[in-house]
Amino acid sequence: MKKAVIIYGPPGSGKSTQADLLARKGVGIHFDTGKYIGTLLSSPEAKKSKTLLREKRLVDKGILCTPSWVLSIVARAAHAIEASGNGIVLSGSPRTMYEAFDGPSGNGLMKELSKNYGKKNVVIIELSVREKTSMKRNMQRYVCGVCNLPRLAGAKVSRCSFCAGPFKKRKDDNANVMKVRLKEYRERTQPIIVRAKKEGYAVRKVNGEKLPYQIHLAIRKLLKV
Repeated sequence: MKKAVIIYGPPGSGKSTQADLLARKGVGIHFDTGKYIGTLLSSPEAKKSKTLLREKRLVDKGILCTPSWVLSIVARAAHAIEASGNGIVLSGSPRTMYEAFDGPSGNGLMKELSKNYGKKNVVIIELSVREKTSMKRNMQRYVCGVCNLPRLAGAKVSRCSFCAGPFKKRKDDNANVMKVRLKEYRERTQPIIVRAKKEGYAVRKVNGEKLPYQIHLAIRKLLKV
């Protein structure tokens, strides 16, 4: 049976990495909300669109994007993925209570995923990472300027091993923005996990302080894939 897997964790916890690894194992198609929005906000249209300009200002400050706008994007993607006969893996999305549960007429993404995959097949994986670890990882993070893959922590290389592109720092990986992002996660995203438990969704916590491959194996064991 196809699954809908949602991976949560603070900034720098490795959500996208783990979602990519699950997608490679055929668990589902990874829709990376953050990366997709980043692409929109860096497109030529972003300089002319009032909506995209508004959202870019929020992102630059470390504030989550407008929930109704994000929900419309993710809901369309989720519907298309389910219609194609595939499972879905989401990294850090839905990010607000509105997106998850309280969307238009109370129809958030969780209800949509439950309808598409069955409630028992909607699984939340929470990566447990200390805030000081999250801050350290983000301050030391470099990503490829071409394919956006991260440089392995501690690696002393100047070129991406995948496409040989040069590494760069992400604009939002600075201490002031990180403090806001961590606060946004605590106050606007973590409550989703609490409510999901109350409503009977499967929620599994994984130690996100370990090496990526160890986390991946732990997640696969929980998902039985």
